[in-house]
Amino acid sequence: MNNPIVKVACISMIVGLFCGVLVVWLIYLQRRRQVVDSLVRTNHVVGRFGTVEIPFDHRSQGKVRVNVKDSLVDFVAFTDEVKEFSKGDRVLIMDMKGNKVWVVSESSLIQ
Repeated sequence: MNNPIVKVACISMIVGLFCGVLVVWLIYLQRRRQVVDSLVRTNHVVGRFGTVEIPFDHRSQGKVRVNVKDSLVDFVAFTDEVKEFSKGDRVLIMDMKGNKVWVVSESSLIQ
C-alpha cells in the first residue's frame, strides 16, 4: 500500500461510502417524520365554499364539489333553506355528517 494512487482510491471509496450512507439515513429520517393523511375530516370541510354540481332544494339532495387539501371532492348536499340551488351556484358548507354536507347559499350570507 505504498502506492499513492491506491491510498487515494481507498480514501475516496471510504468517503464516498460514508457520504452515501449518511444521505440515505437522512432521507429515511425525513420520510419517517412525514405524516400521510388523505382522510377528509369535518374541520377540513366546514366553513369552505363549494360549487353545486347537481341541483337540489330543501326537499331533495344534490351534489357539491369542494376543494379540500388541493383536491376536488364531491359530497352529497342538503339544505334547510327554502331555495333552489342550481348548477354552478356557490354555497357555504355549514355542517358535515359522514359524507353528507349541509349548505347555505352564498347570497344568504350577504343579507
